Amino acid sequence: MLRYGVVIAALVPAIAVADSQRFRREYVIEPAPHIDVVPNKIFVNRCVGGCVIRHGTTTDATTHTSTIPAAPMSTLSEWAWTDAEWADLVQCMKDVYSPYNVVVTDVQPAPTEDYNEALVAGLPSELGLPNNYGGIAPIAPGCQVVDHGMSFSFANLYVATTERVHEICWTAAQEVGHTYGLDHEYEFFDHTSACNDPMTYRDDCGGEKFFRNKTAHCGEYQARDCLCSLQQTDHKLLTAILGPGTPTTTGKVSITSPAAGDMIANGSPVHATASAQRGVVTVQLLLNGYKWMEMPGVAVGPTGQPEADYPLMLPSDVPDGVIDIQVVERDDLDIAAMSQTVTVTKGAPCVTADTCAVGQQCAAGKCFWDPPAGELGDACTYPQFCKSARCDTLDGASYCTQDCIPGDTTSCPTGLECLASTPDLGMCWPPSSGGCCSSGRGSGWVHFALSALVLGIAVRRRRRR
Repeated sequence: MLRYGVVIAALVPAIAVADSQRFRREYVIEPAPHIDVVPNKIFVNRCVGGCVIRHGTTTDATTHTSTIPAAPMSTLSEWAWTDAEWADLVQCMKDVYSPYNVVVTDVQPAPTEDYNEALVAGLPSELGLPNNYGGIAPIAPGCQVVDHGMSFSFANLYVATTERVHEICWTAAQEVGHTYGLDHEYEFFDHTSACNDPMTYRDDCGGEKFFRNKTAHCGEYQARDCLCSLQQTDHKLLTAILGPGTPTTTGKVSITSPAAGDMIANGSPVHATASAQRGVVTVQLLLNGYKWMEMPGVAVGPTGQPEADYPLMLPSDVPDGVIDIQVVERDDLDIAAMSQTVTVTKGAPCVTADTCAVGQQCAAGKCFWDPPAGELGDACTYPQFCKSARCDTLDGASYCTQDCIPGDTTSCPTGLECLASTPDLGMCWPPSSGGCCSSGRGSGWVHFALSALVLGIAVRRRRRR
């Protein structure tokens, strides 16, 4: 039996359990049994009355056999905390795994069912493990799914804090993740900490942790290659293994000012409070149904995702008229929450479309665009016509477009080519009639190449979500 954590233990100092809940969350590399069906059920077991664990050469949840215990027979003591905390723990696990086609339950499945078991109870010493092990699970050498896998999260080790349930849920979600072939993560490719993902060792942010749709470097206390690849994207891997589910996580957003009936002007702030279980990624300002700007969400901190105030400044080119204001918050899976509608007036209500922006209509004193109809490659005269919210001009021609990856034939729809501005960035465009796509691009192409790199708070041309 190979304990991967032992290999790296010499690189880091020991962690004092008495001073912190920064426990080790380990995995054991062991052969994976043959899989007939991927287990789409996770049994979360509180070990009522104690769980007897047998030592064996492979893991099998149906017989409570595991390579992990040191003794031929061990007993894991039952969950030591309250029933209310147990209910919160089970709900947390359901939320964490809800984006995937898997059922989380604390009811014992039949032995004939395909399931993985998460034992969330006891102490590591009861299995002959060091007292700073928060959890441990098997992982197959090729990162295959462990059939009827069994993971251990030593819940009774965690001291009473307001974050205890989140800490135990973090451990349990990670150890179950190992049975589905996931490695530890250290940091994402944008060099931000992977602390908000359950597969991490890092504790520089608190709150609930969720599998992120961000590519990460693996590692415990420093970055390294992943066990079965150079990098790992938890959300994509679990979706590929289990299939998509229905996320149960929630968000909320509310406009706090202006109030209904107020008069506003260019530069007026729209204040909204927003929060999301998975964290707020963007907050968007909608005026008469169209997104005029967005700003990034507040970063997850030591206590998790805070509710925060977002001041969204009214852009200077918003036409006068009656305006229905809405604010939308989105999380990292693009799950959105919509605020209430607040109707205000800027200047005077419109009478005709002459005072509105290009392509807008005027009705009931409001300037507004029709819902976008332009597909990629359609001719356009203004970006709001395009479903991608992008209308770019090149050599006097304007088409609905989006970013693409040069050389990737799947990044543009059939019939469009990817015109490259850099080796890694291009835009989808109708095929050039002259043959060589690099000739005759002129100043319009330079404008595209530069504008595609500009990032700002006020965004009007964005890809379709």
